[in-house]
Formats: sequence, C-alpha cells, structure tokens
Amino acid sequence: MKEQTAYLSQSIDAILAGAGSLLPEFLLAGFFLLLVTIDLFRSRTIKQLLPWLALTGLFSALILQFLGGYTSGGVQFLNLLRSDGLARFSGILFSAAGIFTVLLSLQSKVLEKLKESRGEYYALILMLVLGLNLMAKSINLLMVFLAIELVSIASYILTLTLKQEKRAVEAGLKYVLYGTLSAGVMLYGMSFFYGFTGSLNYTEGTFWQALLQADVLLVTIAAILVFAGFFFKISAAPFHFWVPDVYQGAPMPIVALFSTGPKMAGIIVILRFVAAFSDPVVAAYFDDVLLFLGIAALATLVVGNFTALWQKTPRRLMAYSSVSHAGFLLMALMAFGTNYTTGVLFYLSVLLFMNYGMFLFLQISEENFGVQKLEHFTGLGHKLPYLGVMALLYLLSLTGLPPLAGFTGKLLVFTNVWEAYSAFGKPMLLTLLVAGVLLTGVALFYYIRIPYYLFLKRNLTEEKLVISLSDKLLLAFFAVPLLVLFFKPDLLLHWIERLLAQTL
Repeated sequence: MKEQTAYLSQSIDAILAGAGSLLPEFLLAGFFLLLVTIDLFRSRTIKQLLPWLALTGLFSALILQFLGGYTSGGVQFLNLLRSDGLARFSGILFSAAGIFTVLLSLQSKVLEKLKESRGEYYALILMLVLGLNLMAKSINLLMVFLAIELVSIASYILTLTLKQEKRAVEAGLKYVLYGTLSAGVMLYGMSFFYGFTGSLNYTEGTFWQALLQADVLLVTIAAILVFAGFFFKISAAPFHFWVPDVYQGAPMPIVALFSTGPKMAGIIVILRFVAAFSDPVVAAYFDDVLLFLGIAALATLVVGNFTALWQKTPRRLMAYSSVSHAGFLLMALMAFGTNYTTGVLFYLSVLLFMNYGMFLFLQISEENFGVQKLEHFTGLGHKLPYLGVMALLYLLSLTGLPPLAGFTGKLLVFTNVWEAYSAFGKPMLLTLLVAGVLLTGVALFYYIRIPYYLFLKRNLTEEKLVISLSDKLLLAFFAVPLLVLFFKPDLLLHWIERLLAQTL
C-alpha cells in the first residue's frame, strides 16, 4: 500500500512539474470549452461574439508562445511531450494559422450565412490547433497517434461544415475513409516498433539501438507503415488522393488551414523521427527506409506538379500545388548532415503566408465574382488591378521566383540537398535536386495560367466590380512578409536558429 501511495505521489509530482510546458494547450482547451458553452445560448448578440472569442484564444496562445518564459527549454511531460524551441516555433505557426483561418472566415459570405453550429465551427478550429501543438511536442509514438487523431477528427467535421452541399458530404466521406485506413496502418507499424524495442519514445538513443538489433526487413516494413500515417497528414504521394475532393468541398478558410497546419505538423513529426538518421550507423542500417523516403519525395513532386497541369478549377489546381510543396519539404528532410532544420522551418513560415494569401484571393474571386473555373478569371486583372497584382505576387512566390520569399525558401532547400550530396555522394540526393529544379519550371506553367486569364484575356462586360477595404488590407498583410523575407531573410533565420538552440 505504501509503495502504491509513493508511486502515485511521484506520478502527481511529475505531472505538476511538466504541466507548465502545456500552458498554451491548456489555454486553447479552455477557450474551446468556452466557445462550446456560449454556443448553447440562442441570443444573436452572444453568437456574434464567437469568432472574436476564438481570435482572443488563438492570439493569447500566440503571444504566450512568442514571448516564451512559461517553461524552461526541453521540459518533458511524463516522457510523452517535449516543450523545446522546435515545438515553440511550431506553436507560433499553428496559432498564426488559426488566426488567419478565423480572419478568412469573417470575410467569407458563405460562412456568414451559416446559422447553425457557428460555435462548433470556431471551437473545432481551436481543437485542431491544439492537436497540431501536441503533434509538434510529441516524442512518444502513442502520443503522436493520439495527437494525429485529434487533428483528424476536427478536420473531418470541419470538412462537413457546409453539409447541405453534396460535394462537401462526398469530400467528408472520402476524407474519413482515407484517414481511417492510414491511421490503422500507422498504428500497426507502431506496434511493431514497440515489439522490437519495448519503448515508444523515438527520441531516445536506446530506442534506435534496439532497432539495430532487430531484423532489417521487418524494421523497414514497420517504418514504411508508420510513414504512411505521416504522409497522409502532409498529403504526400501515394496518400494524397483525398486532397482534391476535400479542397473542392470544404469552405475556403478551412482549405487554407488544411494546406498549412496539418502539413506543417506532419513535417515536424517526421523531422523529429528522422533526426536519428543523422548518425551514420543508424542511417546505414535504415538505408532502405531512406531510399523509400527519397522515392516518396520524388513521386510526390512528379504527381503534384504534372497533375496540376491538367486541372481546370482553381481549387483542384491548388490541391495539387499543396502536394508538390509536400514533395519539396520531404526532399529537404533528406539533407542529413546539413543545417536543414532551419531551411525547413523557413519554408514552412513562407508557405503559411503564400497559401493564405492565395486562398483569400480565391475566396474573393469565388464569392464576389462567381469564379469556379480558371477561364472565369478572364479580364479580372484589368477590372481590379490591385487584386490581380496581389494574385501575381502569391503565384510567383509559390513558384519560387524572385523577388519573393518563396524563392529564398526553395533556394535553402536546394542548397542543403546539394551540400548533403557533396558530403555523401548519394545518387538519390542528386536525382531529387535535379527533379526539384526542373519541376519548379513545370510549376511555372500551371501557376501562370491564372495571371494569363487575369491580364492577357479581356472581359468585355461593363459591370463594375469592387472588393472591400478589409479584403484589400488582408491581401496586403499576407503579401508584405513575402517581400520583406526575400530582402531580409536573416530576420527570420536568426530567430529560428536561436529557438532551435533550445531543442534537446
């Protein structure tokens, strides 16, 4: 009895000692419960406060993570979660993504008509951001699985926000089916890892040392099964089939969130997982796994870029654009032996502003001017030069052309891959580098189709078109960082390096 009491006391002390590292998550959970509770009231005035409460919660979490000081670097919560510099920077990106999603939702005419489940909608955005934070902090395979499932459940419901539309129901059903399949496969692979090592903490050296003693073929199979779940979250081939349908059926702000948040969190999880491959001994043992990652990155690049060439709707074009960016990020994670983490985080930061700016442009075009296909952009740039120029900036940055930060992000990725190839001489790295450069040229062909219709085709109608001042300001807000970070990338790179210095 005394032993049980002592064990319980130690467990409580351990929980209390690590609870401070989860302060942003507790804050988000509290606002989630507040939104759900307030949504029970029928007062119209109270319901109008819902998005502003969501913004308050997300902004509070952002400020808390930006300032830091709520925990010392590397604090662990029961050997499940680690609150370090990497998790802190990721949390800042996730909170920003949540804020941008709410801002786009406030500008959306479609969501303005949403009478039911408004509180649920904003509460689920906070729940999704909470799950993303847990994904970035997870250092335990079971915790990774639970965090991914928390994000997935919120994503499934948010996809069905416009459940009165047939395409939303179809998208939600496909998302659930693919998500359930990938989750089952991933959990099966994790059970193999536990059987081999007797541990679920994949950041410990003993975990990888135990794997080195196991059968190579079985370990490779287990790793591929685990990566299947990760690939689903970042929309990498061959687990990308849900992407075009979900992008077509979900509300535009949620599509913007899906194109950034889960992708960023999935990349952080993979980044922590493959950190052990920097050890030459471990990398040599997992040579087949690294080959699989290289092939997956190459396949994702090829599928994303070439499939985008044939798309006729802006949403589906951006869906395959998102797949191609997952390929570039996977390629960046192959550059072992270099400072690739800084480049990956810079790329993710730039991707956040590029995607939200682009999806805001699509939301304005779709809801105000009835744009459903690429040819519907005809002449829009002549009638609304400001809108057209902003779209051009985002598209050039997505392509990776100067003078925008998308160019700097891709340059960092290519530089790291070249350094890794120069150091180790692996043919897969050179293949990825050449493919990445060539496919950037392919990307220009499908991205340029939108400016082609905007500026090079004329619309003869005399209808006067206008966009709101708030939309103009928000478009500028997303565009300014893309220009600033091209000319002064050190502003972000130095900050990332300081935060990563806290990562254990």
